[in-house]
Amino acid sequence: MVALGFSKDTRMAILLKSIRTERLKDLYAARGASLYAFAKMSIDDSVPNAEDSTQGAAGLIVPGDLPKGGAAPIGVKTDSEDSDSDESNKHNDDKWNPGKNPYSVTIGDRDCDVYLSSENAKININGLNDKNREFLVNFLKKREVEASDADIITDSILDWIDANDLTHINGAEDEYYGSLPDPYKSKDAPFYSIEEMTLVQGVTPEIFENIKDFITVYGDKEISVNVNLASKEILSSIPGLSDNIVDGLSLHIEENGTINDKEELKEIFWELGVIGDNFEDVKRYLTLDNSDFITISAFPNGSGMQKQSNESSTHLRYDYKLIVGKDDNGYKIYAAYPQ
Repeated sequence: MVALGFSKDTRMAILLKSIRTERLKDLYAARGASLYAFAKMSIDDSVPNAEDSTQGAAGLIVPGDLPKGGAAPIGVKTDSEDSDSDESNKHNDDKWNPGKNPYSVTIGDRDCDVYLSSENAKININGLNDKNREFLVNFLKKREVEASDADIITDSILDWIDANDLTHINGAEDEYYGSLPDPYKSKDAPFYSIEEMTLVQGVTPEIFENIKDFITVYGDKEISVNVNLASKEILSSIPGLSDNIVDGLSLHIEENGTINDKEELKEIFWELGVIGDNFEDVKRYLTLDNSDFITISAFPNGSGMQKQSNESSTHLRYDYKLIVGKDDNGYKIYAAYPQ
């Protein structure tokens, strides 16, 4: 009996060690894929006063190369290397850009999907104010947050980022936060990270997990989102845009490609029945500009991609995430999130 018990414990220990080993392989493969994507973003990057190089947080980035000082992914192979065509090889040398579809890369024995997401495809909570609060309220309700809770969260965010101590109808200032078991003060300044939201009245851990991939604090403090890259769920939260209008807008982009100028945007909305003052109201929530901040989300295939309740978008439980930003010296890493 003692021998059998020992054998069972040994098998369990071996199994747990094997699971941990596979998980570490996934993590390091995802990290390598993220660094590879970081380097691919630097290809043909024009930087003032620099000779074909950019300076990143991990060190000097030579276009098309990996960050010096960072561990190079072993056995890197992209999806295009399975073909011998010149076009495929050319594609393999192309700069990687933000979009809705993933890039594929093999790190060691792991096939990884890598998403490059523009931060202005998300809702910047530092751009929230009394005039545009309805945008966030609508979005929270689409994420199945109760209407009353959506109002509490939105007003509390407004109180968190404004410089005064006046409380919105459903909001909270120092009096509320000071009454908590572990008291603290309202920040009365912009968010530094999205994780700060968990300090705000009404934002439970469950709600934060539900919305965190759609929220940002990076870039200009503007509420406007990139019309070409934002999800249907975000676009249909804009006051004045119905699901049908957003479906029509998305279909146009799918069939005709990126919307490049304001006149084209105006014409598309005219065809969708959004004209005059209605268009002007909607337009202030939209931008055609690209963000200087990009999220790189990488995960080995099968490690945890799951569908949202809304089939129009996909929620990724990534294994490694980098938030990178561009300045006059090129891209640098602002945050890294091993999951």
